[in-house]
Amino acid sequence: MKNDISNRYISISSVLVLIFLIVSCAASGQTNPGWANLKYAVYFTSGDVDRLLADSAAFEKTMKYFGPVKPAKVYLEGTSRGVIDVAMLKKLRDKFLALGIKVSGSMVAVSAHGGTSTYNNQEDMDALKKRMQSLAQVFDNIILDDWLFTISTDEKSVEDRGNLSWADYRSQLILKQSKKYIIDAAKEVNPNAKVIIKYPDWYECHRQNGYDVYNETLQFDNMAVGIETRDPETQDQHIPTYSGYIYQKWFASVDPSKWVGAWLDNYDMKGSDNNYVAQVYQAVMAQSPEIILWCAGQLYPPNPSSDVYPHFKDMLPEFDKTAGLLNGSSRGVPIYLPYGSTGEFNIFGYLGMAGVPLTPVAQFPAESQNAIFTLHSLPDPKLADEMLDRLRNGHDVFMTWGLLQKLQNTEFGKAFDFVDYGGSVTGSTFRVRGGWFRDQAVKSDRPFSFPRIRTVTWPGVRDVALIQEDFDYGILLETPYLKGNIYVLNMPDNYNDLLRLPSEALNSIRRAFSKELGFEFDGPGGVGCYLFGQKQYVLYNMCDKAAPVSLRFTGKTPTEGWKELVHDKLLSVKQDSTSRWFGGGMKFTDVSYILHPYEMTIVQAP
Repeated sequence: MKNDISNRYISISSVLVLIFLIVSCAASGQTNPGWANLKYAVYFTSGDVDRLLADSAAFEKTMKYFGPVKPAKVYLEGTSRGVIDVAMLKKLRDKFLALGIKVSGSMVAVSAHGGTSTYNNQEDMDALKKRMQSLAQVFDNIILDDWLFTISTDEKSVEDRGNLSWADYRSQLILKQSKKYIIDAAKEVNPNAKVIIKYPDWYECHRQNGYDVYNETLQFDNMAVGIETRDPETQDQHIPTYSGYIYQKWFASVDPSKWVGAWLDNYDMKGSDNNYVAQVYQAVMAQSPEIILWCAGQLYPPNPSSDVYPHFKDMLPEFDKTAGLLNGSSRGVPIYLPYGSTGEFNIFGYLGMAGVPLTPVAQFPAESQNAIFTLHSLPDPKLADEMLDRLRNGHDVFMTWGLLQKLQNTEFGKAFDFVDYGGSVTGSTFRVRGGWFRDQAVKSDRPFSFPRIRTVTWPGVRDVALIQEDFDYGILLETPYLKGNIYVLNMPDNYNDLLRLPSEALNSIRRAFSKELGFEFDGPGGVGCYLFGQKQYVLYNMCDKAAPVSLRFTGKTPTEGWKELVHDKLLSVKQDSTSRWFGGGMKFTDVSYILHPYEMTIVQAP
C-alpha cells in the first residue's frame, strides 16, 4: 500500500511538472514557431540525455536554460554502448511533443567496441542495424553524427580493397553497407523513417575515409552539413570560418530539397565566443533551414566551453534580424569544385576570408565573366579545353599557381614566359600595379614566404609581386589571351597569410573579379563579403581589429540613399574621377564603412 501511494505521488508530480512546463513555455511563446526567421535545434548526446533530461527536475532546469534559444526541435541520441532504452526515449519524445517541440533521433555510427566501424565486419554491421531499429521504433527522423566513416586497415580490409585506392574502396563499401544496415534497417521497423546523413567539415579527407557527398546525398533521405570550424588556427583541421558557408552552398546543391540544416559546435572552444558566433553567421548567410547546436552538454555548465553561450544568447535577436533583412538570391564568383575532388587545402575558405564572395559549383562554369579554378577542378578531363573555350568567348579565367603547373602540357603552359620557378622566396615589400606611372611599393609589417616564380615582363604582367633586390617575384599574374584574360594567384606558403597581406595587394587580387561582381571591394583581409540580389552587400569582420572597408562602383551610381540595415544608418558616399589605369577621367563612387571587430553589416543600395 505504501509503495502504491508513493508511485501515485511520483506519477502526480510528473504530471504537474509537465503541466508547469507547458504553461511556462506557452507563456514565453515556445509553443509558437519561435524566431521569425531562423529555426534552432538542440542536440542531446546519450550522455546529455542521462544527465540533463532523464530526471524531471533536470529536464525542467535544462529547458529553462535553453529557453532563450527557442528551439523548434531537439535531437536525442541513442547510446552507442549497450542496449538503447526505447521506453525512456519514447517518454522524452512525448514530453517534448507536449511542449510543441519536434523530436528526432540520432545515432553515432561507431563500432560496438568504440572507434570507427569496420564496414566489412559483420559484428559491427549487426550492431548498427540493431541500434537503428531501436531508434526507428521511437522516431520518424534519425540523424547520423559524422562517424559514418572508416579508417580500418586490418588484414581483411587490405585484402578486400585489392587494387582500388582506399578512397574508392571505402566510399563504395560504406555506400553499400549504409543502405543495407542503416537506411533499410530503419525502414523495416518504421516505413515512415527518414535517415539523415550529416557530413563533417573535414572535406579534404572525405573520400579517403569513405564519404561520398554526391552519391550518399542521393541515397539518404535527407542531409545536414557540418560547419563546426571552431577555432580555425588551433583546432586539428585548421578550417577557415568561411568554409562553413561554402560547404552549405556546395553540398546542398546535390539536391537542395534534402538539406535539413547546418550543424555547428563549441567543442573545446573555451573563451572563443566570437569564433562560435562566426559559425552561426555562416549558417545565417547560407540561409540554412535549421541551425543544429551540438551539443547541450558542451553548452551547459560546468563544461568549460559553455562560456560561449552567454554571448551567443545575447546575439540571438541580431541573428534573427539579420536573417530577415537578407533579400534576393545569393551570388558570387563561381569556383569550380567537382564533388569528391581534393586540392589546395580549403583554399575556397581562404579566398572567402580574403573578401572574395564565392559561389561553389560542381559543373563547369561556362557563362560567367570570371570563374576560379584550383587543383580541385582537375578531375574534369576536359578542363583545359573548357577553360580555353571561356577565353575564346571573351570570359576570364582565374586559376591557382598549383593548377597552372599541372596544365603545363596544355595550351595554358604557353600563356606565360617563365624565367624559372621552384623553391620559396621571402620578403616584406610588395609592388602593386596601378597603371602607367601609378605602381606602388607597399611595405608590410612582417615577412611572407611564397613559392618562387620568376617571369619575363611581357606579355604577362605581375599585378602583385614580392620585391627583392634581384627580381619581382609573381604573386598575381595577368595576361590577355584569346578574347579574355588569364589570372594566376600564387598562394603564400602559409595560406592564412593571404588574409594578412597589405590591403593594397588584396584589393588588386579582388579587382580581377570586378566585371563579374559589378564593383570593387577594398579593405583588409579577414572580412567576408556575401552578396544578395543586385543591391545587398553583406560584410562581416571576423577579426579583432576595426576594418575600414569600401565598395567602389564605376559609371552612373546613385550618391544618396545608401543604408546600413542592421543598425539603421545612412552611409557616406563620395565620388572622384581619379583613374588608376590608362586614359583617366573615369568616375568612381565609393561607399565606405568602418566595421568594428566581429561586426556584421548589410549595405543596401538605393
